[in-house]
Amino acid sequence: MTDFQIFRPMAWDKLVHEYDLDGSRLLPWDGYPTPIGGGWCVVRPHTQSLSHTQIDQEFFIGIKGTAKLVVGDQTYPFTMGDIAAIPKHTDHYVLNDTDEDFHFYVVWWDRDSANRFLDEDARQAVASNAFALQKATVHDVSAQRAS
Repeated sequence: MTDFQIFRPMAWDKLVHEYDLDGSRLLPWDGYPTPIGGGWCVVRPHTQSLSHTQIDQEFFIGIKGTAKLVVGDQTYPFTMGDIAAIPKHTDHYVLNDTDEDFHFYVVWWDRDSANRFLDEDARQAVASNAFALQKATVHDVSAQRAS
């Protein structure tokens, strides 16, 4: 059916501490090319993620809890269902000054990841078209022999 794992349960016991939060990089997905990266992030109570600037672009999507999102010199309330576009080269972090964990999902991409995806997609399209052409040719030859 596929050459990749269709479903993966969340491995809560395997969160990694980076950027001063606990998270799991869920994309890219082995065997399923995407132009994006993504990860589940948990900012623990009374902590904040690492203030940093990146060269790629990001979206943050609030999943659970309440926090503050600081982008440049602006602070935004950040909660379940909220989405934020983080501009390239802009300092940002998430501040959780509550007593509960704050969960959000991050999606990132840059030109290199998009180009890698497009190259792989083109390679797969050529391989798929070659297979379809070979299958059609075999079908045509079989049909001619039957008549």
